[in-house]
Amino acid sequence: MTNVHASGTRGASWPAAVVFDLDGTLVDSAGDITTSLNELLIARRLSPFPEDTVRDFVGDGSKALVQRAFQTRGVMLSAEELQIAVASYDEIYGRHLVEQTYVYDGAIDVLARLKTRGIRMGICTNKFQDKAERVAVHFGLDKYAEVIVGGVPGRPGKPSPIMLIETLEALEMPREDAVLVGDSTFDVQCARAAGVAVIGVTFGYSQTPMRKLNPDAAIDSYAEFAKACDSLRIKAA
Repeated sequence: MTNVHASGTRGASWPAAVVFDLDGTLVDSAGDITTSLNELLIARRLSPFPEDTVRDFVGDGSKALVQRAFQTRGVMLSAEELQIAVASYDEIYGRHLVEQTYVYDGAIDVLARLKTRGIRMGICTNKFQDKAERVAVHFGLDKYAEVIVGGVPGRPGKPSPIMLIETLEALEMPREDAVLVGDSTFDVQCARAAGVAVIGVTFGYSQTPMRKLNPDAAIDSYAEFAKACDSLRIKAA
């Protein structure tokens, strides 16, 4: 990897490209997701969920989110019913997309510093492409992320490595010179399958404590991001 110090000089361990997950990594969107999911459930005469429960449903796209919610309420949807429910959720969520969502403390500062140092950045998320782009633009994340790869029909999401590989190809960056930053089991599995280093954040939605997933480094806040990259240098030494 390529180390980039505050002076802008490059050494031997920091990545030349950093790819971020979105929900639970750059932004906390659980409030808007909870509001939208509960609106869908109430319309179907099902009981709503508290936000803490919905956080456990988040991570691998809207289809899995809706399916888990209905299953938890004892409702098994057919493939057609699930498709309709997901479409309804998608429409509802589009109306609430950035009402409660916020960027995690320190995230913008990290993005700005990486950009200043010449490190290429992208976003790779299971969130639908259109909504990922809307969130990125709303919070100014697109000023830093050159590429946004979100969920689209017909392409596997994480933990498949396909999205991450496409992101790095769009950035024209080799896998061995990149790191994925994410909050979930799927992020770690995706990075491992792609042969990419991974920094796990502990403040996201993962049901399994991040450090138990054995990422290359883990951070409890973005204040620890530089230290995490330094630890990659130690491991590479």
